[in-house]
Amino acid sequence: MTEKNILPEPISFACSHLEVLEGYEQLEDMFWFEKLESWVLHFSIIVPEVNQSSISLSTQWYMLIDPLYPRGSISIYPDKNRSIINTYHHQNENIATEDYPWRWGKICTDWDNGNLDRLSDNEELLDAEHRIYWHVERLKLWIVAASNGSLMKEGDHFELPHISFTRKMTEKIVFAEEYQHLNNWNSVKSRSGLLSLRAIKQFPDIIFVSQLVNNKSEVVQSYDWGKLFDVSSDTEQYYGVWLLLHSHPTLSSWSYPKTIEELDFVCRLQQIDLWKEVYDSMHTFRERDRNFILIGFPIPQIIGQENQVLHWIAIEIPKLSKKVKKVKGFRKVNDYYFLIDRLNELKPSKELRYLPTENWSKEAILSRGSLNKEMQQDSIFLIGAGALGSAIGELLSRTGVSKITICDEDTLKIGNLSRHILGLEYLSSNKAESLSFRINKNNLHIRSSAITSRFPNINEEEVDCLENHDVVIDTTGSDTVINHLNLFDWTLPKRFISISLGFGAKRMFLLLSNKHPFPRKTFFEFLQPWLALEREENKDTVLPREGIGCYHPLFPARLDDIWTMAGLAIKEMEAWWPDSFGSNIFAVYEHQQFNGMPAGVILKQREVF
Repeated sequence: MTEKNILPEPISFACSHLEVLEGYEQLEDMFWFEKLESWVLHFSIIVPEVNQSSISLSTQWYMLIDPLYPRGSISIYPDKNRSIINTYHHQNENIATEDYPWRWGKICTDWDNGNLDRLSDNEELLDAEHRIYWHVERLKLWIVAASNGSLMKEGDHFELPHISFTRKMTEKIVFAEEYQHLNNWNSVKSRSGLLSLRAIKQFPDIIFVSQLVNNKSEVVQSYDWGKLFDVSSDTEQYYGVWLLLHSHPTLSSWSYPKTIEELDFVCRLQQIDLWKEVYDSMHTFRERDRNFILIGFPIPQIIGQENQVLHWIAIEIPKLSKKVKKVKGFRKVNDYYFLIDRLNELKPSKELRYLPTENWSKEAILSRGSLNKEMQQDSIFLIGAGALGSAIGELLSRTGVSKITICDEDTLKIGNLSRHILGLEYLSSNKAESLSFRINKNNLHIRSSAITSRFPNINEEEVDCLENHDVVIDTTGSDTVINHLNLFDWTLPKRFISISLGFGAKRMFLLLSNKHPFPRKTFFEFLQPWLALEREENKDTVLPREGIGCYHPLFPARLDDIWTMAGLAIKEMEAWWPDSFGSNIFAVYEHQQFNGMPAGVILKQREVF
């Protein structure tokens, strides 16, 4: 509980150090701001080095300090009337609202790269004595750089202007532009056209851009959103207009247009006639209550380098005029509609209503880490959706595999929850179907299906499905499945992977084979000595059983050990995958302990044949 009338001693102590900072002056007593649960410091700063043609010598600021100081956040905002009013790089959109004495243009004094780091060679000081002082010093550097236009330089990472949403926005418009798409866009002659969007009932706040067509109804872009998007029949359809610009539509210093007039101005700067481009498509804005216009433009990753990808920003357009009484003198009714629109919903002073817009391409989503391209492109038939199979499926789906079919007839039981990726909501459901359903939500660009039969007892249609996959992965640990993989009447060459765990998941046995059919004899020759060792090691162990009177002994293995081995299996697969005519591999990994403590996993055997 915060004592709201008593300024915490660490904050008071830190602010006292500001008194020696040249140009600094505290303007009023610090106060508690209940709405944001922060202590507020109102101060002015004089920066002699500032370029006064763009920013005044003296500016006023509000610093919001977390009551947990020196922990918690520190944020600096411009005074509403006596500070900067433009938006610059490394700053939130600098809009003013009635509720606060400051603007919402929070300064990024603590960003960890860019020009400020070049100007200031010390990292953020986190102790109570120096942290506030450090932020005000960084503010001075930011003001100077903003005033002379040097906040961003060649070699810095490109950043888009920030958009502040004055109300909580849960909706998002999402598109999927890959790097390779930019070449296609460079060859597109049209600058505008119609677009379609869909919202899936299961995720109503996500509006997916699905297709863009030119004024000849030719598709110029469509996005592959995966199985989840395809099978969702209960969807809401939206329409809109797209407009492609030559470069980012920004005004000085670094903000998007705020009104229709400013958008028109930005387009004219790029030699694009906004109304000429969208006029023939405006009929779509007269049919529905909600409409969208997408503004596209190419952007680089690094300032000074070539553009890498096309980015879109979305603006919601209200329903436009329709069925109004026509006035004599207008030969075309659309001309009259357009005149009415320009006087009302599209009048120059009309503020633009931006919506959060994000690039959800596979590249963007997987930028934190993904498998190599070869693994992503091949299709996988996964036999077994148990503890190990579900871990393998989960890892493959989240790292970029595009197509995976899961085959298992078993259902999820309560005992499975201790080491399965599925939860209680899937209890008594088929594991393959449930895992496939989950995987389709893990990755919006994957297509996962399920076969609810035990391999190889699958029908002709399912056999055709199996034959259409590139790689077969067996995670059942079943000799019977291995035998059937060898004897199955394959009509097309396949690559095979077998992953199985020893007692307690102490060991993992892995076979990676480019040989067709499955090399059963060689696999068992490598495996038998290890199975004999496992039998000897565990001959006196009593296996756990599930429930009272259950006749089925359980295979003991803890989830953390299973996931460790599953991760290793993925790494082995990724190294082997690109060379489809390469060697076959048999490998054994084993958990190690030293003085009762975990000592990692080592490779005990690797055979290349």
